[in-house]
Amino acid sequence: MSDKYTLTVTNDSTQTGNFCIYQAEPDTNIGHIITLAWLAKSAHPSTVLEFEWQLDYDFIWTKQTELRAGSIVNTSQAWQANLCTNNQVDFDLISDAYTFANPSQGGYEGNLYINQSQRVRTGEAHVGIGMSGKGTFIVKSQPNMKVVMTPKPTYWLVFGNYKEGQVLDISEVTNTSCKLEYKGTTNMQVALKADNTWEVK
Repeated sequence: MSDKYTLTVTNDSTQTGNFCIYQAEPDTNIGHIITLAWLAKSAHPSTVLEFEWQLDYDFIWTKQTELRAGSIVNTSQAWQANLCTNNQVDFDLISDAYTFANPSQGGYEGNLYINQSQRVRTGEAHVGIGMSGKGTFIVKSQPNMKVVMTPKPTYWLVFGNYKEGQVLDISEVTNTSCKLEYKGTTNMQVALKADNTWEVK
């Protein structure tokens, strides 16, 4: 079991909204990666929240197709993964239904591999990865394509009207986000101040 990370967030602003954590994009061999709001919790002014997670990875897919910023992704299937011995899975269309199959050890530690079969239809689903049971990144399905993602667990915190699984427009949220740097620690405390700027404690 991996280390547990915690983030304590205080809403010292005058607004009610959702604190949302998302992750820095992994290195990947596929273009047009979609970033999802990973963890989100609502908070009134003066509220203190705590997020907890572990570096436990998942393979995920969804049957949803037309996704845009603001869309909520509902995961159709999630299989546990790790970066060493269980870092590869097949994605197949069997009896007209998509499924993961054949979890195994991929070529290189540190990567997560999704092998899409020849039966997979272009853009009919999205496949990707998650952490602690919730989706983080997806790409459109393509037949005979191996998706390779190398996670870089770096976290960002943003405040607004966000829900878990929501497709994020990264160009829009980055300027108002707080980068969470866990250097030599697994615990952080952050406050959203009255002027809507961030304070890392």
